[in-house]
Amino acid sequence: MGRAAAGAGLGTVSLWGSLLLAAGLALDAAPQSCNCTERMDFQAFREAPLPESCCLNFTGSNITHLDWGALLGVRGLRELYLSHCSITDISNAQGVPLALEILHLSHNLLESLPGSFLEDAPNLRVLYLDSNQLRELPKSFLKASTQVQEVYLGFNALTFLPASLLKPSLLLLQLSNNSWDCSCALLSNLEGWPSLAAEVICHTPEQYHGMDLQSIPREELCRSHSLTALFICLPSLLILASITWCFCRQKRKTNYSLQSRSQSHPAMAERGNVPVPAEPHHYVPYELPAAPPETEKKVLLGSQVLLQPSADPLESGRDLYEEVEIQVGSPSSSQVPTHGGQQGTGPGRQQDTPAPRAEELGG
Repeated sequence: MGRAAAGAGLGTVSLWGSLLLAAGLALDAAPQSCNCTERMDFQAFREAPLPESCCLNFTGSNITHLDWGALLGVRGLRELYLSHCSITDISNAQGVPLALEILHLSHNLLESLPGSFLEDAPNLRVLYLDSNQLRELPKSFLKASTQVQEVYLGFNALTFLPASLLKPSLLLLQLSNNSWDCSCALLSNLEGWPSLAAEVICHTPEQYHGMDLQSIPREELCRSHSLTALFICLPSLLILASITWCFCRQKRKTNYSLQSRSQSHPAMAERGNVPVPAEPHHYVPYELPAAPPETEKKVLLGSQVLLQPSADPLESGRDLYEEVEIQVGSPSSSQVPTHGGQQGTGPGRQQDTPAPRAEELGG
């Protein structure tokens, strides 16, 4: 009986010891909580940077231009508060504190973020970027943040949401009060997040202004954007087609003109055994010859053949006309020979009268 009681007591002590050991290990593994209630001035931090801290609270500091590289040297930094600091831009944004889990950047004047900002933040869980003037987010935004749970992007001027932001671990994504362009691409990115699509209120296009993205049928939204792209490209295509048609027509006219010219004129002319292009044909107007002078007229009359009636019209054996060749200016042409002047002495025949002088004939 005594032995049984002693064994039961020993078992109880062992059980309690195991429980205490497990609790101690759990407390050691749990991260220490940070006290971020005390604010710091960013300029004072720049002058005397802290080598190690789990939390930095710069809320309300007048920073304007944030040098992100000044924060990379703080070891163990898990929470960072930079709200209400009038930040307009961020420089030296390569890298991130490895242990960073919570980042507050709300209520600033940011219009854009560097391309590599928060690209490699594997431990980030909560991000506040609401109440800025952001128009777009980097394409690789939160690319390596596989543990992110809450992202606040409300009250900005965002028009599109990158697909790298939507993680399976995401529990809350605030998208309200932005200038969303409701497109087929945005709908495709939010297709697996119906609660997020209901929060997106369209700003453009005009026909969907004020409507939530979830209420627009996918077929209508994607078709309308396809038609919009077609209408945008159609004027350019028409102008290009018109220019091409005019060019082809002008080229056709030029080829036809050259072909007609080559058919109407010889293509080449041989000059000194060297082929040269043929000269175009020239039409010379016809001019009437001028009247010959008096001396030339006399010479021409010397070779003319005159027709005159026969001296004896009653002679039956001769033609009615005889050809008489008169050589103007020759010695033998002082008188025109008679036509049969001494041919007959028979009765009833009279002597022929002399012919007129050649000068009289020549005029």
